Amino acid sequence: MLETIDEFRNAGTYSFGLPGHRLGRGVDERTAATLSRGVFEADIEVAKQAVPEAEKLFADAVGARDAVFTTCGSSISIHTALLTVTGPGRRILIDRNVHKSVVASLILAGAEPVWLRPRWDYENEIAHPATAGDVSEALERHPDVSAVLAITPTEYGTGADVRGIAEACHRRGVPLLVDEAWGAHFPFHPDLPTAAVRAGADLTIQSLHKAGGGLCQSSIILLGHGDLVDPVDLRLRLDLITTTSPSALFYGSIDGWRRHLAAEGEHLLGQALERAARLRERLGAVPGLAVMGPDIIGHDSVAEWDPLKLSVEVADLGITGYQARAWLESEQKVLAQLGDARRVICALSYADDDAAIERLARAFEALAAAPPKPDRPSLAIPPLDELNLEQAMSPRDAFFARTEQVKDPVGRIAAEMISPYPPGVPAVLPGERFTAPVVEYLRAGKAAGMTIPDASDPDLETFRVVRE
Repeated sequence: MLETIDEFRNAGTYSFGLPGHRLGRGVDERTAATLSRGVFEADIEVAKQAVPEAEKLFADAVGARDAVFTTCGSSISIHTALLTVTGPGRRILIDRNVHKSVVASLILAGAEPVWLRPRWDYENEIAHPATAGDVSEALERHPDVSAVLAITPTEYGTGADVRGIAEACHRRGVPLLVDEAWGAHFPFHPDLPTAAVRAGADLTIQSLHKAGGGLCQSSIILLGHGDLVDPVDLRLRLDLITTTSPSALFYGSIDGWRRHLAAEGEHLLGQALERAARLRERLGAVPGLAVMGPDIIGHDSVAEWDPLKLSVEVADLGITGYQARAWLESEQKVLAQLGDARRVICALSYADDDAAIERLARAFEALAAAPPKPDRPSLAIPPLDELNLEQAMSPRDAFFARTEQVKDPVGRIAAEMISPYPPGVPAVLPGERFTAPVVEYLRAGKAAGMTIPDASDPDLETFRVVRE
């Protein structure tokens, strides 16, 4: 991809086609100063001719049968994958700890979910992926499902036994899809969790901007070596919903990152792992902080763990992760990936050099030395079984039903998705019946600092429900 872009820029060709900015000539100085004129010089239509070769190189690098680049984020990769293996009225077994894009895919496909409840870690108050045994039992109870979707690793870095889950699926001739958005770096170092595509997954979705070097919106779908997914069907489904004007910038960043990691990934990631280990040891010695470490493996259903996810518990400082994350940003100019009721999560990368790690360490030490006074009520996280909701209607039927806004939704069928973010995992899905514990949790979370960007009423004073 990069060679194709360079060759076009150096050839002296003048295009009277797309794009209209003419390699940046039509861009004003203020825009060019902020975005860089070189960005527009790389935005060429002809670059997509090199995509098939770049996809093959990526597949070879990670051990996949095929690779499909997408440029509308992993959300569209998820849409494509689900549209490939399911359809109207068909059922799919899905880990309930899903990203909102999965629910959107169910609405688009008209498929019906069979929810697989994640394991609740009572000690840490977080959800972990389901086990291979959980999947096997669910397939026994629901032999008509057309596919299984697992979400691993989680935002906290905990991972499932993908190989065991794949074996359980394949014994029944059912394809396994894995949302591995946070694991694009896994294939490039032996001390990282096993990449899903190498563990038997039939389709793997990765976000290359999360732990990788791709631009935001760059994503990839990896095909495993089985025959349960037709690669032609996959590309036809993608063609149905993707843009016909993909950006060469995304393609170039995907291909460039693959080349970089294939050549230097083990060295770069090795350095990152060493820095992460030193940082965990340093922060673990700070009074008031508790850091997740490798001992999480084997805890409940956790089969693997990504050491580049830094999870720092701040509850003993008397504050929530929401407040700690906000303080780190405002007072230390350090932006963490996620704050929850008890902890702060930082996604570490090989791009974080010694100076960056030192800055992060000092920021947490400053937080622990003089934590801010609690400014909002603390949030008690109820166990997941208290938040389980009845699927009273299919997501598609509920989404397109006649609706109304009500102040008291208890007992009513939701017509919207409500996804506390991060991580964007829906607490309520279209078609699920509201319960009092869920409504109380959402309103308490909002008061504690939880961000809920997709609710029809951002203040959660009312909720959108199916009209009776």
